[in-house]
Amino acid sequence: MTAISIIVPVYNVYNYLSRCLESLVHQTFTGDYEIICVNDGSTDNSGSILESFASQYDNIKIITQENKGLSEARNEGMKFAAGKYTLFVDSDDFIAENALELLYNYAEEHNSDVVIFDMHKITGYLEIKQTTKWQNIIDKYGENCFNIHTAEPFVYRFVPVAAWNKLYLTSLIKDLKFIKGITCEDVPYWTLVYSKAQRVSYFPKALYFYIIDRQGAITLTNTKRVFDVIKAFADTEKTLKECGCYEKLKYIHWAHFASNLSFNLRTIDRSLRKEFVDKIKSLEIDIDYDEFLKQNFYPFENEDMKIIKIVQQYDFDMLEKIFYNTHFWI
Repeated sequence: MTAISIIVPVYNVYNYLSRCLESLVHQTFTGDYEIICVNDGSTDNSGSILESFASQYDNIKIITQENKGLSEARNEGMKFAAGKYTLFVDSDDFIAENALELLYNYAEEHNSDVVIFDMHKITGYLEIKQTTKWQNIIDKYGENCFNIHTAEPFVYRFVPVAAWNKLYLTSLIKDLKFIKGITCEDVPYWTLVYSKAQRVSYFPKALYFYIIDRQGAITLTNTKRVFDVIKAFADTEKTLKECGCYEKLKYIHWAHFASNLSFNLRTIDRSLRKEFVDKIKSLEIDIDYDEFLKQNFYPFENEDMKIIKIVQQYDFDMLEKIFYNTHFWI
């Protein structure tokens, strides 16, 4: 049986793709693993790089489709995943040479449904800017497994939602889908996975190298895509309610949501501000603001929620005056 399936969505990453694939084919792991590359309608020379690697390595499979976006590329790759475990790797990033070996052994030892691991945030020049580590999770759970029902709420707060810093039991996620057509797709996906997993573990070693400054990355654009955050968190809330954990996690849910809304509100194109404000006004925020302040969140999270409450209280003309006077908008 194939031990691990690696899903690699590929779209116009010619300058980064070889480095990504080199990190995948030169692993210390001695078990069988497959690399499923989904060419999502690339218009640069990414396809030729894929063909070159596939001609040299039998475990590389190429799936070609018209451009449908990251979510559908990942979903398409999952249709072909035959490994016991699945790892997502974005094609402009790369992993440590011992990543598969360490993650597979850890998952097997702990009988894990999901193994969360650390990452390095690096520049395109490979300068490490930040390395994640959640000492509070280590202190509380060590090598013990947890899940959404047994873990304290802070775990849901601090684990990044990214799809690629986790090794998944394939049978757990085989039928779970990334929402197509939106950015922020990792937000509802992680909540969905977390709501289904019985044994989640944390391996405190940085094995993923995430490029933070790639030109053309979706996270660097400022278009109407920012409206997707509302859809993403609506689906997240639905999942929390369906698994019976909304009351337990609703303040953290709204802290995350408010911070995303506040950031997008600050950076959104001037021409889209009123429409985005109207969307925020239409939200039903079913928490008490005074109770929110008692939750021991960071000051910036309290400020973000305060901004959202202000948006809901005033008309757009007044908001413009407030936000310009406070330099929230420039």
